[in-house]
Order: sequence, then structure tokens, then C-alpha cells
Amino acid sequence: MAVSHTGTGYFDYSFGSTLGAAILDAIRFLLLTRPLEEYRHETDKVPAYQLPYIQRFFWLMSISQRGIGWSFKADHSVPSVEPHHLTRRAFVTSRLRHIFVYYLLFEGVQMYIHCNPVFSTEAPLLSQGYFLGWLNIMAIPWRFYLGLNWIHSLMAVIAVGTTLYEPQSWPVPFGQLKDAYTIRRFWGRTWHQFSRYTLTLFGPHRRKHRPWNHTPSPDSRVKEREPWVKSYTRLCNAFLCSAFMHTCGDVMLQLKIWGNTLPVTTSLQKASHPNVVGFSIPFFLLQPVGVLVEDAVMEAGKRIGLKKRWWMKVVGYLWVSLWISYSVHPLVQDLKNAMLIAYPVPEGGGTEVGVTVLERVANKLFGVDLAAIFRSWFVM
Repeated sequence: MAVSHTGTGYFDYSFGSTLGAAILDAIRFLLLTRPLEEYRHETDKVPAYQLPYIQRFFWLMSISQRGIGWSFKADHSVPSVEPHHLTRRAFVTSRLRHIFVYYLLFEGVQMYIHCNPVFSTEAPLLSQGYFLGWLNIMAIPWRFYLGLNWIHSLMAVIAVGTTLYEPQSWPVPFGQLKDAYTIRRFWGRTWHQFSRYTLTLFGPHRRKHRPWNHTPSPDSRVKEREPWVKSYTRLCNAFLCSAFMHTCGDVMLQLKIWGNTLPVTTSLQKASHPNVVGFSIPFFLLQPVGVLVEDAVMEAGKRIGLKKRWWMKVVGYLWVSLWISYSVHPLVQDLKNAMLIAYPVPEGGGTEVGVTVLERVANKLFGVDLAAIFRSWFVM
């Protein structure tokens, strides 16, 4: 990790978080499960432990984090590919549209961050008023969301277009936003798509499933409702693991700060190698509290006889939006400050985000300086 810097704070943080996820996956496969006995792919004819060594190796390497095509995929955990996109040609066409739309939006967010002086100074994200403050808070999470979507779509086009994979093996990387009308559903169905199964393994013991032992009867497939203590313990453990993953991103930025030899340009850097490890933790430790509050409210509603209505979902969307934007604010603010310390802004301003493709195209084709226009909108 000490030498694996990407050149930008955003990618350093993402790379460190990815390494944290890899550590959890290693614990999952080495200590918490016995994949050769407990996992089964839909194309398997015999148990994996009966395969020759080289086949077992490639079998293990092909395990999907999301459980796509595997026996451990939970119901409703991964969105399926739309039926009208299951043909190879239709799938590639749809993902090419995704690339265009998501990349265009990604570039728009990049340009917003590049042109807004709040991201290149020590100014608080909320210093530009409520509306722009909300946009500032959500810009970095949306950059990650849009960036992962267009990169995933590009990989899907290559994988399916070259006939290496079938379309159903490449569903979208995130769940649908319309499912996120509670905090629990936001994390379980919309956001935590790649690490959901790994995170839920760290908690109270669950019955081990041996897919080769027998074909489960319809009665055995019925889920028993867990005691709430056990359910919340597993939930808290999942967010502890998520906090660990993102703390590895903190560590990546800290290593870059320790290696800095550049002159001090901001007051944030006046302290000799300031410590930034741990700023990601509070956000994730706060999420179970939000889930507990909303579960208590929903239970109270059931007890007084409230029935599900359309307006309840509207209230739910507003609740989730307010909760996430409020609770993520300190994380994004500290992340921005940590990136400024790790990658000091050069004299003359700007951010670590370079000139975007949109700016170059507008300047080349129409002679319009988009950056200058955007900067004139922001008042510090």
C-alpha cells in the first residue's frame, strides 16, 4: 500500500477501500466458509472438491462477489437483467447507452468539482448555501456511483460482446433507486451490491447450507424470522466491516501524507504529517442507529393500524435522502480535507480533477470556456 498511489486522492481512497474489501473476502474464504463444500455454481455437475487441482483453482477464481449464478445468492439481493435485454445484441446496445449516459453525467460531476472553489480550498461544503451545499455533499458519492456504472457497463460490453459471458451474468452494479425508501433497503438492496454477502457473514452464526447434500423441500426454503437482537447484531457487524473497508482508504491517504515532501500551501498542512485515519468510521457506525429508528417508527405504525399507502413511500424517500445527506456530510467534508492534505492544490487554484472531456469538446468545437462559465456561478 505504501507504494501503490494512483496520483489522485479520490482513487487512492477507492483503492484502499477495495483492498479492505479484499481482506474481508480473504477472511471469508479462509476462516468463515468452506467454499468447496458450501458453494455450487449452476453449471456444476459434481462437487468442486472432486475436481482436479487446476480446475478447483479456476473454479475458486470464478466465484462472483454478488453470487450471480451461485447457490449463496440471496433472494432480491441482485437485480436481474431485463428480459428484453437477454439477447446478446440487445444487451450490448443497452449497455452502450448506459456508457454514454453515465459517462456524460460523470463528466458533469467532475466539471462541477473542478470548477467549484469549495473543493480546492478549506471552505466548508455548506458555505455556499443550502442548495449548493447539498450538491457539494452529494457530488463525491455521485461521482463514485456514476463512475462505477459506466466502467461496469464498459466491462459488460467487452465480456458479453466477445461471448465470454452471457448477458444474465452482468446485471447492473447497483440496485434500483426506487427500492431505497428505507435506510435498510438503501444499503441492502441499492448500494451494498458487491460486498453484501461478505458483510453479512460477519455476525451471529447462520445454518450452513450444503447444496450437494440434498434438494431442499419447499418447506425448508421458508425463511424463519430471526430474533431482532440477532438481526441487529448482524446489521451492526456488517457496518463495522464496512467501516473497516473504508478505514483502509483512510490509511491509503495517510501513507501518501507521510510521503509528502511538497511545501505547505494550506493551513490544513501546517501540522507535521496530520493524522487522517479514522474519519470514515463515524458515518458507518451511525447507520444502524438510523435503521433502528425507522424500524421503531414502522412498528409503531403497524400497532396503531396504519396500512401501506403510496404517500408512505414518498415520506420514505424524503427520510432516506435527508438521513444520508445529513450523516454523510462529515465523511465527505473530512475526505475532501484529507485529499487536500495528501495532494496539495498548486498555486493558482484548481483541483486534483483535471480538465474534463466536456470542457475540451466545448472549447474545441464551439470555442466556449465552460470552466469559466461554471466558476462565475460560485460565490465564496
